[in-house]
Amino acid sequence: MSMTFTGEDRILLDRYIESVLLRFGDGRYSLHDATQALAETFTQVGRGLPDVLTHLRGVVEAGDDA
Repeated sequence: MSMTFTGEDRILLDRYIESVLLRFGDGRYSLHDATQALAETFTQVGRGLPDVLTHLRGVVEAGDDA
């Protein structure tokens, strides 16, 4: 399964990765938690799950609440 992120979806993916890394940098995520979050998302993309964009958006929109 191949999934291409373009336009707004690519911006969302970038913001998701930034969110996870910022939470790690701020100490809200441990290295393990950050790795798990990223790995799970890439697994969802690889399986072609249709709600992966909803997942990305949810993490980004959670902001400081995560």
